[in-house]
Amino acid sequence: MWYCTLNMNSRATLFEFVSYEWQPEQKRAVFHYKTKREDGEVLNWTETILLPSKPTVNPPQKLLESLHIMLAISYWKFHCAPDIHLPYKLSKQEAEFWNTVYKKGLGEFFYRNNLDPVLSPKFPFREVTSNEKPATSNLRVTSYQLPVTNRCLVGIGGGKDSIVTAELLKKGGFNISAFVVETNKQSPLISKIIEVMEVGDVKIQRILDEKVFDRHPYNGHVPISAVYAFLGLLAGVLYGYSYIVVGNEYSSNFGNIRYKGLDINHQWSKSFEFEKLFQKYVKNYITPDIFYFSLLRPFYEIRIAKLFSQVGKKYFQHFSSCNRNFSSTQKMDRGLWCLECPKCVFTFTLLSAFLLKKELISIFGKNLYQEERLLPLFKNILGLGEMKPFDCVGTFEEAQTALVMAQGKFKNDFIIKELLSKVKTSKEVFETQKENALPEEFKLLGIESALIAGYGKEGIVTKKYLKKFYPHVKIGIADSKFKKSRSLSDRGSSIKYFSNILSGQENFDVAIKTPGIKKELIKIPYTTATNIFFSKIKGKNLIIGVTGSKGKSTTSSLIYHILKTAGKKVELLGNIGKPMLERLQKPVSKDTIFVLELSSYQLDDIHFSPDIAVVTNLFPEHMDYHGSKETYYAAKKNIINYQKSTDYFVHNKVTKHWLKGYQGKAVPFSQEKFKSNLLGEHNQSNIGAAVAVAQILKIKKPIITKAVATFKALPNRLEHIGNFQGIQFYNDGSSTNPESAILAIKALKNVDTIFLGGQERGYNFSQLEKTIKTYKIKNIVLFPDNGKKMIKSKKDFNILFTDSMKKAVEFAYAHTKRGKICLLSGGSPSYSLWENFDEKGQEFKKWVKKLSS
Repeated sequence: MWYCTLNMNSRATLFEFVSYEWQPEQKRAVFHYKTKREDGEVLNWTETILLPSKPTVNPPQKLLESLHIMLAISYWKFHCAPDIHLPYKLSKQEAEFWNTVYKKGLGEFFYRNNLDPVLSPKFPFREVTSNEKPATSNLRVTSYQLPVTNRCLVGIGGGKDSIVTAELLKKGGFNISAFVVETNKQSPLISKIIEVMEVGDVKIQRILDEKVFDRHPYNGHVPISAVYAFLGLLAGVLYGYSYIVVGNEYSSNFGNIRYKGLDINHQWSKSFEFEKLFQKYVKNYITPDIFYFSLLRPFYEIRIAKLFSQVGKKYFQHFSSCNRNFSSTQKMDRGLWCLECPKCVFTFTLLSAFLLKKELISIFGKNLYQEERLLPLFKNILGLGEMKPFDCVGTFEEAQTALVMAQGKFKNDFIIKELLSKVKTSKEVFETQKENALPEEFKLLGIESALIAGYGKEGIVTKKYLKKFYPHVKIGIADSKFKKSRSLSDRGSSIKYFSNILSGQENFDVAIKTPGIKKELIKIPYTTATNIFFSKIKGKNLIIGVTGSKGKSTTSSLIYHILKTAGKKVELLGNIGKPMLERLQKPVSKDTIFVLELSSYQLDDIHFSPDIAVVTNLFPEHMDYHGSKETYYAAKKNIINYQKSTDYFVHNKVTKHWLKGYQGKAVPFSQEKFKSNLLGEHNQSNIGAAVAVAQILKIKKPIITKAVATFKALPNRLEHIGNFQGIQFYNDGSSTNPESAILAIKALKNVDTIFLGGQERGYNFSQLEKTIKTYKIKNIVLFPDNGKKMIKSKKDFNILFTDSMKKAVEFAYAHTKRGKICLLSGGSPSYSLWENFDEKGQEFKKWVKKLSS
């Protein structure tokens, strides 16, 4: 052992990040540093990272450089040199990241050593120009992309939080491995936890420089969770994991004390602030293919304790949250719990609310509520003392709530009798928090209740999905179709119904929002059926997504028809009327291709993009929902916003401007001509989009030709009803905006009578009126709500205002010239008189046929 004999009055002048060596053959990386002092002495520091097995890939250079900077925090702190020398070129944003990590991560260190946080290192930066080479290193990586595996590397620390994280993931069917960082020695406690957990592990060992155990001018807490985050990222890259998952709770966001203008938080590197900073840094500078997050971020510590009481029984005699188990300087002589630190007292208090008395005492070995000597500690964790302890403990509110909940079992004990009258319960500590970064596929883990917002066809299927895969979850349903709140029995479970979307949300952990419900109305954490489907299928099956203001149903159906003709196993789902979650209720084979019609409602808050994205066209639509043309187009663009370099975007001139900055493979609509039953130039464009998709999938041309020729128009989309009394009747009931009505007129050309009108959406109908005049359409039926305002100049037109489809068809038979066309193409949504455009189209067809004789 090297012993420090330095003059403690001699100050450090410079801390140098010397170099690192990446040595995969030796299964290690070695990092070197120097501290230079004003008396000329130099302290050399070396830390070695030992890997569990020889890696098959090299990490990106930026990751090793970042690890070099992160590990240094354990050595810089001993002397707090005012200047640093860094051999890497950092951008301003990178330097700001490291300035924040050091300053806030060392907050407690500065406080305890009575140092001003302004001493924190200031990392140099300058913008690197495109023609400059990176700093010299023994490893160069110019680009870095990882395969998507969906495997989870779960940080295991031996306490209840990481156990709950792993058990929730296992229950959710995720492929997990335990991630452990051992410092200088192995931890029997963690090894036992992993053994009980029955999962594989990835163990990294930190061999600290031996001089860390000597006396130094300063010492104290470092942001160890930040160190582990970077080591976890290294392990994820080397061994093929898509997610680095930790169990940091919402409670860790709250600090301990304000000191010299800085909020001091012992748990800062567990906080959501660090989580967001780290996610952004990894995505921008290392790899977008690994995502670090906390699964338990929506929950206060008390909710985690409740979950542990439910899923952690097999760990009761093996786990410990007492930090002395992992200390290099303090020895444990009382089993797994020291029974005298804030962590022991806080954990005991939380678990006392949920465990049987005998279970709790068997874990700790004694009843801490009977220990009078612990009164000051209990006061500190309950907020009745001087300040929140510098330990990983939760908020005062949840500690007080747990104490109140435990009173029945421990009412005669000293601590309960002494403090119960001074505390109160908090409802908030059991609520899920919106401030989290959970990927969509993890959002339903650990929840107790879910509110289905909107109860149409998709809402009904969502309820079935929850009852099958999350049978323990209490369900609520909110929809304006329910006249008043009531509790009904639904197949053996009590479901609460609300007539107002805003009612009762605070009583649920999460909402599942259906399309058409504005996201601004949801005040609690939420997901959507579309996101749930993508989270389960993306990366496993090929997904083709189609959107557009017009033509998405025809295009998606034609793509489906082509692939079906080619003998592919393919399914058509989505906005076309087939809820996606219904398909997840039975097994999905790996070779199944999904074609999804996606509306702007579904895309508005989606967090995925399909493997092949198709946009047919764009013009203003659904303004009442989106508020502006810009937000509507932004929702549509989400169909490509999450694509990667291996994905495809099938585009035309309307969306060509989206290609700026696009990272995937852009493919224009096919210009080949095919014989088809579809009418109109817009349908030729739809065919071009579908053919482009078929060509990406290498479908042979004869198959494409046959499929296009045999494809028939969909119902309500320029659907030819027939020739009755010499008049051709066409049903274009899906027309919900003026642009789509214009396209229908141009496609048919020979229209003499047109049915227009529907729900008021604030559209401008001037171009539609101009088109009607250009094509010399004389007879017009106008339905409410907006019919009367659609045609400003009614001169030379024969107009009927009506709310009756029967009268409208009678008008058509009376006034349409023989050999001409009567067209239903409302140019507006149908909701003013009909439930949807299909109901409107069906009524049109019914009366055309009934009145034909």
